Amino acid sequence: MPLTERPRISVINDNAAFLELMSAILDEDAGYEVTVFNGESTSIAEIAAADPGLIIVDLLLGGASGWEIVTLARAHERLAGVPIVICSADVIALRDRAVELEQIGDVHVLAKPFGIDEVTDLAERLIGRGQPVTG
Repeated sequence: MPLTERPRISVINDNAAFLELMSAILDEDAGYEVTVFNGESTSIAEIAAADPGLIIVDLLLGGASGWEIVTLARAHERLAGVPIVICSADVIALRDRAVELEQIGDVHVLAKPFGIDEVTDLAERLIGRGQPVTG
């Protein structure tokens, strides 16, 4: 039986523990191919090179802004149509930018704290089901 390619997700955050958790949830448990990026030092070119089908980005990153990543992704030829999930505990900022987010298009919000089912259900809705590794 041929192996099918697993949907790819890029996660951008400045917290190593969060990146490890998201990788465990989305890769090991849900079967997506996950690439993690340190939000303080990554570039939009590195994210595009990972060829994601979905981008999950924190709103507040150490040296950069999740808003900047969203803007750059929408202007990037490879990433312009990729769904983006903004993952943040800053509910006020998310509420303040709700209209802007709707205008950007295909941007979704996942407020922290969130449950495992919330993130896996959202990923499945946006890019399809992962392919759990068996064997």
